[in-house]
Amino acid sequence: MTGLSKITDKILDEARRDAALKLAGADAECKRISEEYAAKAKNITESANAAAKGEATEIALRTRAAEKTVRKNIMLGLQAEMIDRAFEVAKKEISELEGEARLELLTGLLCAALWSEYEAGKQRVELYGEQDAEDAEQVYEILLEKRDRDKLGDALIKNFKRKIVGKDMGDIPERVVLSSDVADIDGGLILRHGSVEINNSVQTIFAYLRPKLEAEVAKILFP
Repeated sequence: MTGLSKITDKILDEARRDAALKLAGADAECKRISEEYAAKAKNITESANAAAKGEATEIALRTRAAEKTVRKNIMLGLQAEMIDRAFEVAKKEISELEGEARLELLTGLLCAALWSEYEAGKQRVELYGEQDAEDAEQVYEILLEKRDRDKLGDALIKNFKRKIVGKDMGDIPERVVLSSDVADIDGGLILRHGSVEINNSVQTIFAYLRPKLEAEVAKILFP
């Protein structure tokens, strides 16, 4: 499982965890509002005299329509709130991972970034012929936030090389180094290769995933 799929699963799991309790509260509120508006409509109709019956009926219908609008707005507002919460809590949990779980996440993100660079390099060779000599000598720098660099930097490179044993990535693994620079990110990593940077920070990944996952999260929350 890659680092990206772990983050995706965390977002969806958070949506499932929060759905039942929130929906129960919303259902209760909608029921209360429905009963309140139904009582208003009934009172309007019953209190009207015969001459005003038609007008009272029209008012009652408008009251029921207003009730439906209020209920719809409540559910739309709740849906937006719950989707925000699913992403916010999942992001917080991912950012606060520690130890082996954090190392595995970083390793998955690094493998994904380097594999992307390997495939892009192959395509460049296919399009333009031999690989540029300067490009072939450039290292792949891993930029981490200070905490991760100090605690997990060396372990990350070792774990990456262990994970890709038997996989063809050319000479890329030999050119992977831990950058002396520190990244101003909230978890995850940045991979730098010459003038190219792949931003696999947690913030960037969540910004990338949200448009792709919102519909799926909504289906989980509001089946």
